[in-house]
Amino acid sequence: MRYFKGILVVVCLISVFSCNSDDRKYENAVASELSRGVRRDSLFQGIKLGMTSKEFYTHCWEMNKKGIFFAGPGNTTVLYKLNKELKYPASMNFYPDFRQGKISKMRVSFSYDAFAPWNKQMFADSLQLDVLNMLKKWYKEKDFILITDPAKGTIFVQVDGNRRIIIGKYDDAHVKVDYTDLLTDEKK
Repeated sequence: MRYFKGILVVVCLISVFSCNSDDRKYENAVASELSRGVRRDSLFQGIKLGMTSKEFYTHCWEMNKKGIFFAGPGNTTVLYKLNKELKYPASMNFYPDFRQGKISKMRVSFSYDAFAPWNKQMFADSLQLDVLNMLKKWYKEKDFILITDPAKGTIFVQVDGNRRIIIGKYDDAHVKVDYTDLLTDEKK
């Protein structure tokens, strides 16, 4: 009951304070999806929201032994090589945020392996659209919403149940994707 009152308050606040239509689309999607009570925890390659840190590290170790995951730059991320999924070979580096010992958020960075300032076709503008198209294949259940933000530029958001996916350009070479469990996120 408390959960539904919270959603009702959020919906009311959204309708009163939303000025931007992109904001309204996003906020409506969040309210609608959370009210469904559906959990979507699957991320990629067997990793899930809510996975314990021990399960995550064990899974990554097993994937490393199979030659699928590797140590990322500075040994601070997990590296997954995308050789055929995008237009050009790329790297996907990721590492989760844990809340109470479980994955609540996954931060992912994509970059083309042959990026260079003279390779304009490999800039983040193109990469962002390629990543979007790949994720549309991975997560077919819901559409991605286009949001234009004056500070962040063009971003794409999908909300499906409790799982939110945000795709945005980070710099000329990188696209960031954040997966968040909205039920554990304090800033929805």
